[in-house]
Amino acid sequence: MSTELGVSRPAPYAFDKNRIEQFLAFGFIPDPEDPEPLGLLREWSREPRRDLGEVSESALVREGAAAMRASVEECARRTTTSGDQVIFLSGGLDSRTILAALLETFDRSQIVAATFGRPGEQDFDYAALVARAAGVRHETLESSTVEWSTDGLVDSVLARQVPLPFPFGQRYLSYLLHERIGRDHAFWDGLCGDAVGGFRSPTPGERVAWRDAVEEFQGFHLRKGWDKTVSADFDPWAGMPAGPFCSDALMAYPDQLVFGVRQRQYTATRILRGYTICTPFLVRPWLDFMLRVPEKFRNDQYLYQEIQKHAYPRLFSLPTTTYDGGAVLESRFTRSSRGLRRRVLSKAARMGFPVRGGQVPASGANDAVRGGYWAPGPTQDLVRENLTDLAGRGVVDWADPVAFIPGASEADRPSESDITRLLGLELNLKALDRLAARRDGSALAAG
Repeated sequence: MSTELGVSRPAPYAFDKNRIEQFLAFGFIPDPEDPEPLGLLREWSREPRRDLGEVSESALVREGAAAMRASVEECARRTTTSGDQVIFLSGGLDSRTILAALLETFDRSQIVAATFGRPGEQDFDYAALVARAAGVRHETLESSTVEWSTDGLVDSVLARQVPLPFPFGQRYLSYLLHERIGRDHAFWDGLCGDAVGGFRSPTPGERVAWRDAVEEFQGFHLRKGWDKTVSADFDPWAGMPAGPFCSDALMAYPDQLVFGVRQRQYTATRILRGYTICTPFLVRPWLDFMLRVPEKFRNDQYLYQEIQKHAYPRLFSLPTTTYDGGAVLESRFTRSSRGLRRRVLSKAARMGFPVRGGQVPASGANDAVRGGYWAPGPTQDLVRENLTDLAGRGVVDWADPVAFIPGASEADRPSESDITRLLGLELNLKALDRLAARRDGSALAAG
């Protein structure tokens, strides 16, 4: 299957002032000139939504389970590798859905679950529970054993595409685990699973104007304090599409921005080149089913989760990160009670009372990995090295990257997000430096 799921970037790619500021503000670079914004949905037939009166929920659940199975079978038909079926398993819904569907298509001896992180993190612990329940081999990479180096991080950028959002963190761990498992296998990726399932779709009957959809999109992606790392004249609207990609009767505007900007310019950049990648949520049977269901059923992933409950009850009775340890199959009362208990205990802990179980464990690996920013050691040294190099380039002349090095200023502690984005920018620039050196070397050899 094709691994070219992101945007085709010109070579060599150039970071001008506007792109640098977009990268620092959003964490990725929107491309308002993208000629194929809905390229991830190229297999979608664009048929109109079905009428609410012509379908029943029970029938849709059965159709959805069949569509998921058909999409996995279609992906399997397109692959030519003779290796294992590898699914990067987290504590979320998408990878678990794929694993459940793989178990209907392949013998469990052919399936490998892979997870990175460390014990105590929801993704790591819940994935282990699911892999054990599924009876599949589970390959793990503990983040505490990983050596974080500038050269290795630059390698991981070049293994994908420039610009690569957030190269420091989980994306590096994913790169290492892919490399360890090897290229002779089919890797199953849940790209767009949540988006197709309806996690950002409007409520039934709601019509969102284009400008309102863009404002909501920006509010979701522009972190608090984003203006600290951009110039006074930076306009975040300049990176947004001028208009919709299709009629909102076919797809609501918030969904269009999720697929055409977030998923395409940010999420899809995690795909590694040179691997066989299967993306069942982007194959026609699933797209044509889920994007046609009435809004009532798609909103807030309602139907998606009903399919999980009925088609794969064994795996979805286990804890998920989506519900902070709750299962998709648990009752609303149980879910609400657990959430209320945690809020009460968390507040008591903040007030200084000795409590147990009030804090929700980190869902993924980024918290622990980036927690190294604040303590003297290799991670802080890596940040200092790269932010000093970034300052020396003079490409962020409206801010001083050195001021964002942890400990550089006791009066104004930088945010984790600021550090991560500035570090990511320098790693991308180093990747471009390496590409330029290769081209120069090739030119000299040819001459």
